[in-house]
Amino acid sequence: MLYMTTKELIQDFLKLQNAYSFTKRALVTADRYTQIALKGLVDKKDYDNEILREPLMEHIGHLPILAAYFHPHIEHSDKVDLGRALIMLSVHDIGETDTGEVFAYHKTKQNNIDEYEAALKVLHPSLHPYINEYETNETFDAKYAKSIDVLAPNIHEVDMPKVTMERFALLNASTQNVIDKKRKYMEWDSVMLEAFDLLMSQYQTIESGGKPIFEPEPYDKI
Repeated sequence: MLYMTTKELIQDFLKLQNAYSFTKRALVTADRYTQIALKGLVDKKDYDNEILREPLMEHIGHLPILAAYFHPHIEHSDKVDLGRALIMLSVHDIGETDTGEVFAYHKTKQNNIDEYEAALKVLHPSLHPYINEYETNETFDAKYAKSIDVLAPNIHEVDMPKVTMERFALLNASTQNVIDKKRKYMEWDSVMLEAFDLLMSQYQTIESGGKPIFEPEPYDKI
């Protein structure tokens, strides 16, 4: 047994809970950023301001909703154990509670190693197989968890394409960068791939001056 008493178990979890709540990701979601910027509370280019950062807990909370909603509709739903995938989603970013978050397009190999090693230190050994399975990304459960994590930011901001593209530009990223980095994680399932391609089409359509596939929010006027 890892803990001597139940009190110690709860105390240790409270430390983790606080770490999840106060560890910030690189950027808030595009809708919140837009609303804050339009109210003049921050400069549009001030991406280091704390008000433009989201708690890690907020990201983790979005994932099970998305995973549970999509699961019955994917091509390989009968091969994906949703419960196991949800466990992976709940712990896959846990290393960031120790290392902090690095913007995905700036991450180095060493950043990934540090985050993985931090995750193993935080997690009970019984959960190590889940983090290892997620990282190797070979099983259907791991592939589903990874594709949900990859899809989440894009589906969250698809109705704010102009704001999102401006944010990409400021970070030296582009729609094509997103496709190059993420699409490979969707190819295991036809529905996940179609969903990703459709989301990317939203940005590409806006870039070419066409009519958006998904109606943008009224404040997406940049």
